[in-house]
Amino acid sequence: MSRAASTTADRDELEPSRDHSRPEPKRINVAVSPETVKALQTVMDREGVSLTEAVRRLVGFGDFLYQAAKVEGAQVLVKQGDTTREIVLI
Repeated sequence: MSRAASTTADRDELEPSRDHSRPEPKRINVAVSPETVKALQTVMDREGVSLTEAVRRLVGFGDFLYQAAKVEGAQVLVKQGDTTREIVLI
């Protein structure tokens, strides 16, 4: 392989691939409980974010906990001061 071809190949490896671009967001409609609306409103008020961002954040937290507890079998603990509680996902 020539030096020019090698340099181009090396450069291509460093540049993001267009085949692996971020997928387009999917729009969904869901009915949620009053408790879920309250949780979303709390995040919106405390963090100063939109409803969409509040949904993303809470789903992200939920996915993290689900993966840890249900998929990986990890123990999920919440420590506050001297108190430690185990979170059990059913």
